[in-house]
Amino acid sequence: MRESETGRNRRLLIILLIVSFLTVTVYSREGDRGIIHRLQRLSMDAISPLQRGVVKVVRPLREGLERLADLGSATRERDRLREENDRLREQLLEMERLRRRNDELKSMLDYAESRRDWELLAADVIGSNADNWKDTRQIGVGYADGVEKFMAVLDERGNLVGRVTECTAHTSLVLLITDKQCSFGAKLERNGEAGLIKGEGEGVIRLELINQDAEVEKEDLVVTSGMGGTCPPGISIGTVREISELRTDLSRGIIISPLAGLSRLERVLVVVSPRPTGAPLPARE
Repeated sequence: MRESETGRNRRLLIILLIVSFLTVTVYSREGDRGIIHRLQRLSMDAISPLQRGVVKVVRPLREGLERLADLGSATRERDRLREENDRLREQLLEMERLRRRNDELKSMLDYAESRRDWELLAADVIGSNADNWKDTRQIGVGYADGVEKFMAVLDERGNLVGRVTECTAHTSLVLLITDKQCSFGAKLERNGEAGLIKGEGEGVIRLELINQDAEVEKEDLVVTSGMGGTCPPGISIGTVREISELRTDLSRGIIISPLAGLSRLERVLVVVSPRPTGAPLPARE
């Protein structure tokens, strides 16, 4: 039975081949008005509306798939650009930190060169005191490095920051000049009128002159006088920002703007020598 099916399939194949050969022969020999050409045109006319309908349905689907593919590609590109942008931003921040650090080191070297008779010790600011009642900074050097209590502390440009109040082997606590418990002997550089600077808190310093009738002008530079022996003379403190009339205690309200950027300290200089020769002057009320 299988052999008869095979023979039948073979005969059917031969018949199809013969019909196809005859069709191709007739198609190639007949003109455009031949029956096969007419049948071809009729079939095309019948099928073309269906093809147009299929195209109308398929085209939006194809365009949608292309948009989805483009969207996926755009999303990946967006994520890549974001990562690249974050990486470049980090590099810029690191470059800015390095530039600022380089400027600080250069300023420190320049100041140390101008103070060859002093011994200066560079230190990193490693934190602030947890005691909210005092305006302090912690630095990464201590008595093992030669630091002692009452030593003056400067910023990278040599402006007064404060003094050391406590020491461990490798850290020290610095009381800033804006703290209410901090005071230094000071004078006006322009005319030498002496007095005392005292922290007022909240970033404010007040200058109290011995001579209440002394001539004072805004932008006058205030420097250390060396009085008290805890700080060498001639260190820049700040400039006169405000001058008021005599207060009830007969002192003049002279407000000083500190030259040191106390809120952004990263590195400081400790004046190791000359060493302090006395205790700090009392911060008068």
